[in-house]
Amino acid sequence: MMNLILWSLAVLCINGASANDDLVTKAAKYHAEQKWPEVIKTYGQLTQLQPQNELAWFRLANAHIQLKQGQAALNANAQLNAPQQIPASFIQFQKAQAFSLLGKTNDMWRSLQTAAEQGYSNLSNLRTDPVFEAHRDTQQYTLVSQAMDKNLRPCMYDDRYREFDFWLGRWDVYGDLAKTGPMAGKNSITQAEQGCLIMEDWQGAGGSTGMSMNYYDGIKQQWVQRWVSGGGTVADYAGGLIEIGGIKVMRLEGKIFYASKQQQPQVRAFRGTWTPLEDGVVQQFFEESIDGGKTWYPWFNGFYFPSNEVDKNAQ
Repeated sequence: MMNLILWSLAVLCINGASANDDLVTKAAKYHAEQKWPEVIKTYGQLTQLQPQNELAWFRLANAHIQLKQGQAALNANAQLNAPQQIPASFIQFQKAQAFSLLGKTNDMWRSLQTAAEQGYSNLSNLRTDPVFEAHRDTQQYTLVSQAMDKNLRPCMYDDRYREFDFWLGRWDVYGDLAKTGPMAGKNSITQAEQGCLIMEDWQGAGGSTGMSMNYYDGIKQQWVQRWVSGGGTVADYAGGLIEIGGIKVMRLEGKIFYASKQQQPQVRAFRGTWTPLEDGVVQQFFEESIDGGKTWYPWFNGFYFPSNEVDKNAQ
């Protein structure tokens, strides 16, 4: 008799789990298709069966927001007061949407500010959501937008990541300030990855090429450059701003490797110094050492002049 009861309970559990799985699948399908009344019905059922299901409550609240049912959205959102899976900033943003629908503007701003403080970075949502349209010309909206943009693009707002910006630009490179000799080459230094990365694309007048990645490494607390040329030369060095003659310059130091065995030793100490000069000119001075840094020899001295050449890729 006991075995029969256990078997019956097992069947009921399996059937219940299967029913719940079907409901989850159906609810997710309705949500993807944006069939909001069906979403409310299915996720409403699911929250009754699984009251700890955070995603179900979150999507239920979202469906109510899409149908402009502010109080119902707020009621569902209130069930997410101790989230473990949904980011707290997402919940605060959703709460702000509900408050906006209810005309509770002060509560809306508080929730948006809290969302930003908790790391909310989906600035596109803020800018495109119609519930906030009436507030886009206000100072509060500007402040919240800036706070969320800092979450989205932290490097753009951190002075450490901006220390090498004086090198950005399109450049004609010569061997001296008077441009008495032939042009050494052209260099394009561009910002990438929301200001977290600087890319270099060198085109030498004699046909040499090379590219480098430059970034502030938060682990090392240093600026890093990794350079690779078409000839197989690799440089890996790091450093930061130092002061020389009252001017802040970027100084990186490390190693250089030559793929050609004609260069002996193939691995040498290497350092580069970038100095901002007058009229927007930048000096780039490279040195290398074959005795571990005891003695340094000039490797390349280039003066970067802003190029008048049009960037074809920008057209």
